Amino acid sequence: MIRHKNISNTTYPLVKRHGIFRRELSLWQAVALIVSGTIGAGVLGIPYAVAKVGLIPGIIYIAVMGVVMMMLNLLLAEVSNYTTKDAQLVGIAEKYLGQSAKWFMSVLFYASLVGALVIYIIGEGNALTALFGGHPFIWSIVFFSFMSFLILGGLKTIKTVELVLTVAILVVILIIAGWAAPHIQPAAWGYIDLSALLFPYGIILFAFHGTNAIPEARLLLKRKPRTFQKAIVLAAAITMVSYVLFAFIVVSVTGVNTTEVATVGLGEVIGPSMIFFGNLFAVLAMGTSYLLIGLSMRDSLHWDLHVKKTAATLLTLFIPLAIFFLGAKQFIGVMDFVGGVFMSLEAIMLLIIYLVVYKKLRLKHPGVRLVVVYILGAIFTFGAVQSIIHAFI
Repeated sequence: MIRHKNISNTTYPLVKRHGIFRRELSLWQAVALIVSGTIGAGVLGIPYAVAKVGLIPGIIYIAVMGVVMMMLNLLLAEVSNYTTKDAQLVGIAEKYLGQSAKWFMSVLFYASLVGALVIYIIGEGNALTALFGGHPFIWSIVFFSFMSFLILGGLKTIKTVELVLTVAILVVILIIAGWAAPHIQPAAWGYIDLSALLFPYGIILFAFHGTNAIPEARLLLKRKPRTFQKAIVLAAAITMVSYVLFAFIVVSVTGVNTTEVATVGLGEVIGPSMIFFGNLFAVLAMGTSYLLIGLSMRDSLHWDLHVKKTAATLLTLFIPLAIFFLGAKQFIGVMDFVGGVFMSLEAIMLLIIYLVVYKKLRLKHPGVRLVVVYILGAIFTFGAVQSIIHAFI
């Protein structure tokens, strides 16, 4: 930790991250960082998942999964605070579980990134078709080509735009809610299908996944562990409220006809203005997420696995495209698999790491932590098993 003095003699705490000194975060800056690492295109799939099981159980589902992921992030925060070396998830796995765990976590990490890129290629094809007509496959290829050009150019400034877009997403959700309110159909509130109770798991988990932002936030809040914990709780609350509001409005309007990319069906009910506004929002949200994840994957391959930059770029671009060409065309299906399988296994790995360092942590009420760990472990294990069964059987 060092301090840097500007010309007005005001001091600003700085922290070192990958050889670069950055300002320490305030509470709300940390909240923004975590929220921006969580809210993305996953929000567009939540209404479809909720519509399948019913609005009331779906909202309960969102709340429960939001609390589950908040608890996981708080446990990860304790591990991050205990870890003196700056590290992301792969580095944390290597430190506490060894080389084998490092490579297993790497597989989960990159599989999740590749899966997310495939999801955005599919989703953009649907959203652009709703905007301009034509065939989703063609628009997916157009989107991929444009994003490839940006990734090849290394558009680093988009990392700053992410925070702005996250605030814009929250504002747009409020605008959509107000715009759609006159079209709400109360009859949609009574629909319940408990036979589909397991269906939303992977989709909602994908939408709440933001664990990569936790070590990053900790590195910029090294001296403020209490602020770090508050930021996690506030970010979880903001995310949950946003998802509940968006799901409530969309499902109340489109009911059982809710589309996989929520804004497509919403526009069909409300009219041309919502078709344009809602799907433009979807295009921008998914496009920015794709670019951020693509740049992160390329840089991680280059810096962490020492893959040459050109090869790292080509792997980032063409592995998702190959999976898309091989038949991955279902926006929700891929989201469900990535969230339900890869992200569940990642969560289980993090819980195992927590148990390894548990005795070394100086904790108040340690028994409560163990109960939480075992409950979360049961949830994620069951979720991973049922997601694998659903995908392959």
